[in-house]
Amino acid sequence: MRALFLPLATFIVLCACNGSNATTDDTTAASSSTGDTPTTDTPTGAGVCGDGTRDDGEDCDGDDLADQTCPGLDPMWSGGTLQCSADCKYVTSGCESDPGAAQVALNEVTSKGAVDGPFADKGDAIELTNIGAEAIDLAGWKLSDDPTFPVDKTYIFPAGSSLAKGAFFVLVELNPDTMEGELPFGISSSSEETLTLANASDIVVDQLIVQGADAAVSYCRIPDGSGAWQTCDLTLGSANKPASVTCGNDKLEGEEVCDGKQLDGHDCKQLGFTGGTLACAASCLLDASACTSGSMLVINEVESSDDRIELYNAGAQAIDISGWILTDDPVDPAYKPDADLEKLVFPAASSVAPKEYLVIAKGDLAGQHPFGLGDTGDSVTLLDLGLKPINHVSYGPSEAALSYCRVPDGPAGVWTVDCVPTLGLPNKGP
Repeated sequence: MRALFLPLATFIVLCACNGSNATTDDTTAASSSTGDTPTTDTPTGAGVCGDGTRDDGEDCDGDDLADQTCPGLDPMWSGGTLQCSADCKYVTSGCESDPGAAQVALNEVTSKGAVDGPFADKGDAIELTNIGAEAIDLAGWKLSDDPTFPVDKTYIFPAGSSLAKGAFFVLVELNPDTMEGELPFGISSSSEETLTLANASDIVVDQLIVQGADAAVSYCRIPDGSGAWQTCDLTLGSANKPASVTCGNDKLEGEEVCDGKQLDGHDCKQLGFTGGTLACAASCLLDASACTSGSMLVINEVESSDDRIELYNAGAQAIDISGWILTDDPVDPAYKPDADLEKLVFPAASSVAPKEYLVIAKGDLAGQHPFGLGDTGDSVTLLDLGLKPINHVSYGPSEAALSYCRVPDGPAGVWTVDCVPTLGLPNKGP
């Protein structure tokens, strides 16, 4: 198999197959929190979750709460009933808060960032607000797009961080070049994200599961801090406002890139392709799946169960993809790779041989893509070394749950739903 030519160290990650109102002082070090569920398959002398006795590694066990109470866990709770989950973790759903106590909540999210105002060009952003009657000390609180709070994807509020009554706290994406910003993770503009806020006692205070496309402009609570989540106008740092535009009404409004047949003058060539037909996805983002670049290397198959992506070289010559980018960011002439923290940049000496397939797994190792593929719809774009788009695919809800593939393989293939999964082999329709 000669589809991929890489240094030996990269073989393990690529598969080639034949045929701001807060104040801060000192920054604290990041830490992680894990919560593996104990099982009954434990060594002699080790605790068993569910036996009614709290052991090492367990917050609680059945009725054994370690003499803990709701207020003991966090001063924001004035009383109520603390419970224990089946995996021996505290459950605070029965805790009650004092109406006058501070209540911090996730309040607004944007997956494309602001284009004007104080947060313009600073990347993805998350806003918190305090709807309580008192200021709250945020030191040691944690925010992540992974509920397990891995160190490299978790922002920990430093000592001295506080949020006043009625105030807003906006955190923006960390720029790895300038080291400006706070969030060590991005928010996908197309796939599902889970944002989790926990206090200094590792108790989850708020959590949001959002489809990235819904937050392309803004996704927010109305009223602030307590209302239902909905699409909004972008108001980072101030009171939320409902969306003044409606995606899907065939009218270009506000910051919509497109809507129905209205493409706002965009076409395949304007995006950098050589031809083809541009469309508008249901999320009011451009769909360049039918655009062409003349390249014989294409995105050939995607599936959202294991988040694998297949490239296929239908040509007669090997194609060097060193430095090329694979991303789930929307097709956009203003794409900025430095602001895209969840992209794959192919390592040096990467190439795909003629009539060969390259299967790319999800992961954080070199040669793997870190962004994942959403079950409710997503997009993938391949850009060359000069950031010229080579190929793009968008799919809708559940279309890639089994496999979304070209039939037949290559640039002439038609994207087809419910393909037989054949990663690394010729595609098969339903």
